[in-house]
Amino acid sequence: MSDVKLYVDFWNFQLSWNAEISPDPSSRVKISWHNLPRVLIDELGTAIGPDSYTYRGTEVFASVHPGADHKLRKFLHWLNQNTGYQVHRRDRKAKQDKCPHCNSSIQRMVEKGVDASIVTALYEGAINDSYDIAILLSNDGDHIPAIRTIQDRLNKRIVHVGFKTGGNAVRSAAWSHVILSAELASRLSD
Repeated sequence: MSDVKLYVDFWNFQLSWNAEISPDPSSRVKISWHNLPRVLIDELGTAIGPDSYTYRGTEVFASVHPGADHKLRKFLHWLNQNTGYQVHRRDRKAKQDKCPHCNSSIQRMVEKGVDASIVTALYEGAINDSYDIAILLSNDGDHIPAIRTIQDRLNKRIVHVGFKTGGNAVRSAAWSHVILSAELASRLSD
C-alpha cells in the first residue's frame, strides 16, 4: 500500500491546461478539481504499477494580485474548503521593469515564493512520511534538484503530471510520469 499526495503549481498547471486543452478563451474547458485526485491516482497503476493507493490530500500553491483577483480569491477559498484540499495563497509582488516596446519604466506584478513553498512542502511531506508517492503538477524546472534529492536521499517517488509539450526536464527527473492526453483531460474537465 502506498500513500499518495498531490502537489499542484496552480498557475503553471492552469496555463498549460489553457494552452493545450482550451486555447480559445471564449470556450474555456474548466478543470474538475473534484475529479483530479481520483483520476490521477487511477493513472498511477499505469505510471508505476499495480498497488493499493491511499489518497492523503492535495496541496495547491497559487499567487494572486493583492488588490484584485477577487474571483480567483473566492475560487481558491472554495477549493480550500473541499475535503482533502489545502490551498497556499501568496500575494504577487510589484516589480519595476522596462517596456519592451518604448523602453519606459513600468510596474508589473510577479509571483514570488510559490516555487519555494512547493519545494518546502515536498520536503516536509517526505521527511514527515506523509506520502510514499508525490504527484507533481508543474513543468517548472526549478523543482528538479528537490525531486532528485527527495527520490535519492529520502526514498520517495515523485510522479510528474503534464502535457506532451513542455516539462521534459521535470518529467526526466521524476520517477515516472503521466501524460495528460486528450482522453485523460476529458476525465478531468467539468
